[in-house]
Parts: sequence; structure tokens; C-alpha cells
Amino acid sequence: MGKKGVAIRRAKQSDLPNIISIENDSFGKDAFSPRQLKYLLKSPNSFFYTAILNKKPIGYIILLKRKGSKTLRIYSIAIDAAARGMGIANMLIDISKVLVSKGKFRKLTLEVNENNAPAINLYHKTGFILFGHKPNYYHEGPGALRMYYKP
Repeated sequence: MGKKGVAIRRAKQSDLPNIISIENDSFGKDAFSPRQLKYLLKSPNSFFYTAILNKKPIGYIILLKRKGSKTLRIYSIAIDAAARGMGIANMLIDISKVLVSKGKFRKLTLEVNENNAPAINLYHKTGFILFGHKPNYYHEGPGALRMYYKP
């Protein structure tokens, strides 16, 4: 158990209803569909973890690897609105860093909405460095900041 009774484990099929709800609440029109999340849960190219509190998923992270690549990508991370500020995102990012530090991957990358100041601040605090920008990346037109972490 981690902070305040929170456990991190691989996500399971039974977690999907809660994860879908968190995804929709967090990303609106940019949210992945239930079908996409189900695919990512089963994909051999993804690492899908969830944060559990009182037997219920309160956040998740999806990491993707490309065949032959030494880069691991944070594809999505979201925390239930009621659980924000508890350090859950840090715990999930730490899991990502463990996968990188074990030597299988050289770095971790991500894209974040340029208007999402709380997430940008979190990534800076956890050691991510800005390396690029993708204009008009999200549904309503905002761009994405590209960031990486290298141990």
C-alpha cells in the first residue's frame, strides 16, 4: 500500500467501467472510447496500471512501447477528480520510471495539452523536460507540449 491506502497494480477487465468514467470526466471529447481502452488493456505493447483505493480504481496510466524502440510513451494518465491532490499521479509516474530504470527503455515521452497547467507542472516536478510542440493536437484545437524523462 502506498499513500493513504492506495495500491498500484496492473489494470484488469473489471476495472474498465471505473477507468472509462475517469477517462470521460478527465478528457471529454478527447477521451478514448471504451473499445480503445479495452484494446489497450489487452495489448502486448502496453503497460496499463491502475491506482486502487477501497477496492475501486481512482486513477490509471497507460504506457505504450513500439516494437524495436527504447522509448516508453505515457499514452494516457488520469485521476478521478475526487482523488486529485493525493499524489496518485506521482505514484503512477513512478511506476513508469521504474520500467525505464530497469534498463529495458532509455526514456519516457508524453504529450500534454498546452493549456493543462496542473499536468505541465506535475511533469516538470517529476523530471520531465520540454522538447517540442505539436500545434492543433487536441479536439478543440489546442496544441500539445512534447516532454521526455531520461534517468
